[in-house]
Amino acid sequence: MNLSVLALAPIPLLVHLGGCLSSKVPTQFFQRHRDTESWKWKESGSAVGYETKVLVEGSDVRKVALFLSLSGPIEPRELPAAVDSTYSVYEITLRGRKPDPRFLDVEGSLYGFRDAYMALLREVVARHEGLTEIDLFPAVPAPVAVCVGRDLLPKRDPALVVWDYDRRANPPGWVRTVVVSRR
Repeated sequence: MNLSVLALAPIPLLVHLGGCLSSKVPTQFFQRHRDTESWKWKESGSAVGYETKVLVEGSDVRKVALFLSLSGPIEPRELPAAVDSTYSVYEITLRGRKPDPRFLDVEGSLYGFRDAYMALLREVVARHEGLTEIDLFPAVPAPVAVCVGRDLLPKRDPALVVWDYDRRANPPGWVRTVVVSRR
């Protein structure tokens, strides 16, 4: 059996969907391109690179936040008050370019993200022994969101507390939406 995923939904639900998909079934992911309105990966262009950063070294080893600043920047000043100086904050962003909703053109960019994400998860789990959950602040395209949930290892990785930026909230800001766990 093979699975093809062409997903459009709110990002937290896509992370949850990914958490429900087996990593043992061969799966292809597709991105709907804004410029062509096509689901087909572009054949020209090169894959983007990713960089990971430690933005804050928190005082509590059991509190970690992860920013996925790919489609747009995550502004630390806009975080909920609960994410305070006790949190260690990590970020994955695009190497050598600003976050942009149209960066995910070629399939290799998705694979590159998955490699960077899984490497960072390994680092975080090693540095934060006993960590049970990571607060996730995603600004990502749909297939990246699905992979974020799907690539969690059931016996090893902490749950993801997924936050969503809601401009309609009063005041606008990050809202805790769903907890995704493969355990």
